[in-house]
Amino acid sequence: METNIKVPKTRNGKATFQLIVDTTIDLFYKQGYFNTKITDITNAAGIAAGTFYLYFPNKLSLYKYILMEFQHDIRKQIAVQVATVEGRFNKERIGIKTFVHYALKNPHAYNIIWESLYIDKQLFIDYYDGFAKRYERGLKQSIIDGEMHDVDTELVSYILMGVANFIGLKILLDLGHDNEDPDAIVDQVMEIIKTGIFK
Repeated sequence: METNIKVPKTRNGKATFQLIVDTTIDLFYKQGYFNTKITDITNAAGIAAGTFYLYFPNKLSLYKYILMEFQHDIRKQIAVQVATVEGRFNKERIGIKTFVHYALKNPHAYNIIWESLYIDKQLFIDYYDGFAKRYERGLKQSIIDGEMHDVDTELVSYILMGVANFIGLKILLDLGHDNEDPDAIVDQVMEIIKTGIFK
């Protein structure tokens, strides 16, 4: 988390802080980071400009906070869902399904996360690098457990994140001609991963 952000401890302070965050997420989604001014945020939230600066020194620090909250929330939800699932293959299946359902409930997340590439490319790199490093730990253990071939776990982590990201986009944006249930699409994806593509 940004060290220059002041997270409040009182109930009213927490409510105002969350109001700022929620309002900003909505504005970033609708009009983008660069087209959103702090005055837009304070006006939409119905607060004074000084109140904004009690918690956030600038718009970028608020954006970074939101970005890290998305990363934390996605990781947490996936971790909870796969905690009781046996086997790497099934963990991947449930993990992708969880991510897809998260995306459907939070369509703004894609816009805000991917906009980091244009706000500060290092933010985008750190976001996915952080995911990949945590992903690798589970993959390495799966190799030790004999559930996976001895593969480059860093590369595989990016392959699987890529699958999750673009299957999520396909479902969220209704790309292509496939209108099946999201879980059914993920099941098809996992069968392709399991059996391979090329003869």
